[in-house]
Amino acid sequence: MADYHPLRTKELIPSTAYQELNKKAEVLAKSCHQASVPSLNHLKLADYNLVYEPSDDTFLMLDALYNEFHGKDNKQLRATQNILEIGSGTGVSIVSLGKLLKQRGHSQFTLYATDVNQEAVRITMQTALENGLDETYIKAVQGDLAGPFLDCLSQKVDVLIFNPPYVPTPDSEVGSEGIEASWAGGKDGRVVIDRALLQIAELLSNPNGVAYMIAVDDNKPEEIANVMMETYSMMVVPLVRRRARNEYLTVLKCTWVAAQETKSTLKE
Repeated sequence: MADYHPLRTKELIPSTAYQELNKKAEVLAKSCHQASVPSLNHLKLADYNLVYEPSDDTFLMLDALYNEFHGKDNKQLRATQNILEIGSGTGVSIVSLGKLLKQRGHSQFTLYATDVNQEAVRITMQTALENGLDETYIKAVQGDLAGPFLDCLSQKVDVLIFNPPYVPTPDSEVGSEGIEASWAGGKDGRVVIDRALLQIAELLSNPNGVAYMIAVDDNKPEEIANVMMETYSMMVVPLVRRRARNEYLTVLKCTWVAAQETKSTLKE
């Protein structure tokens, strides 16, 4: 079971049921395969002054995606056609999944990436090319959250990846177009996350679309889960969870409730 900061307020301590989900996510994170990071040989040290350098949260997302997709059969993989990453940074997360699909013989997919930072857009495209994914596979554009693709991808996204700016900061630090946009999350680290929740619901294909989002405990992930269930009938659960220095990182998995009910019926 995860340790909780002795000064943490009661509102940040999850319910007993959610703590059990966290425990299962920690077990899975320890047992799942550690995914390899796509090549970043095209980047120079100076580039990391412009864009978020892959770190513990990135690596947890890569492990989560590998664990979720490497074991899928060909029929399931072929159903994965539109993949969107909001805030792509260096592009390693979406490129990693694209490489995995391509290696499994699935080529009928498109990667979509956005970032408010134009340098991140440039580097995402370079990362794709470096790893064998040319312009026929990926479209990367500058924009606020998923804004550039909201119309054309409405209810069409099969996989959505989101490593948001989750660090609690003053709200005044949120909204820049530089590298600080990758971490400044405002009050409870939720300013950008909360704006994205509606877009996730609007974009995911129904019933099988799935979103993967990084969160820390300060973001009140159980509260996020409650909002998504009550407002959009979407289930959010911790998938993998790992301690990184002074905090726990979690990949939250978001799916339509109808899809979960169908899976339960099939098991019966």
